[in-house]
Amino acid sequence: MITGLEVRELPTRLHRSGYTVEVWGEGEGPAERLQSSLHNVFPGKVEAWFVCEEAAERVVCLKGMIKLVLYDRRGDSDSRGRVMEVFLGEHRFREVRIPKGILWGWKAIGEEPALVLSVREGKGGDLERLDQERARVPYDWEIVMR
Repeated sequence: MITGLEVRELPTRLHRSGYTVEVWGEGEGPAERLQSSLHNVFPGKVEAWFVCEEAAERVVCLKGMIKLVLYDRRGDSDSRGRVMEVFLGEHRFREVRIPKGILWGWKAIGEEPALVLSVREGKGGDLERLDQERARVPYDWEIVMR
């Protein structure tokens, strides 16, 4: 596990007309939102690498499925150098809270596009996008880690 990373299963209630997923209950949502975005990711497509040095990021996949990949490059972290995969989406509703300084990206898996909600929280900070050469993440998107 990456130090400071939080993964929370989202309560899902099945009912006769479908199901309801509770994304944020009382006291669970972002403390202070900076920016909220919806991303439509086509099947098999990768969006990576992102990092925010000043704010945390919350990620929830609302439709479809994604493989979220995280890399800890923080100099003072016990999990420095660790790569982690988290699968989330309509077959397993989860929220992932990514601490500041962690590199991350996702890939839509399956046959359908994925609809992903990302919310940046905290004070200040811009999201930076790095290409693979600058990010230097030791990860191959085609291989599933265990």
